[in-house]
Amino acid sequence: MEEFYMKKHLLTAAAAVLGLAGTAWAGALEEAAKHDPALAAAIKEAKEDGSYGHAYQASKDDVEAAAARLQAEGEIHLRKMGMSPDTARKASWAAQNKPGSACTRYVHQLLADYDSGADRGGYDEDLVVSIEHSGTCERKNLD
Repeated sequence: MEEFYMKKHLLTAAAAVLGLAGTAWAGALEEAAKHDPALAAAIKEAKEDGSYGHAYQASKDDVEAAAARLQAEGEIHLRKMGMSPDTARKASWAAQNKPGSACTRYVHQLLADYDSGADRGGYDEDLVVSIEHSGTCERKNLD
C-alpha cells in the first residue's frame, strides 16, 4: 500500500513535468502503467481525485521549515569558517531576508566556497574578518 501512495506522489510530479514537456511524453506514462499495476492504480486514483497533471504544492509550514534549516546550516558553515556566533547568526538571517544587501552577496560567496570546498588562498578568511569588523551584516546596514 505504501508503494501505491509513493507512486501516486511520483505520478503527480511526473504528470506536471510531462505537462511542461509537451504531449510527446504524455503517452509514456500511460504506456508504463500498462506494465505496472500499482502505477495504473495510482493514475486512476489521481484522475478521479483531480490531482493528475498537477504539481505538488508545498505547505507554508514546509517552506518555513526548509528556510529555517537552510538558515541554520548557513550559520553553522559560517561559524566553521571563523565567523563569530553573533555575526554568523545575523549574516545567515540577512541571507534569507535581505536578498539585495551586500551582506547577502558576501554570505552567498562564502557559502558557495564552503560547499564547493574551494581553497581561495586566504580570500574567504579575509572576507570573514572584513564582515566582522565592518558591520556589513548589522541590521541597520542591510539595505
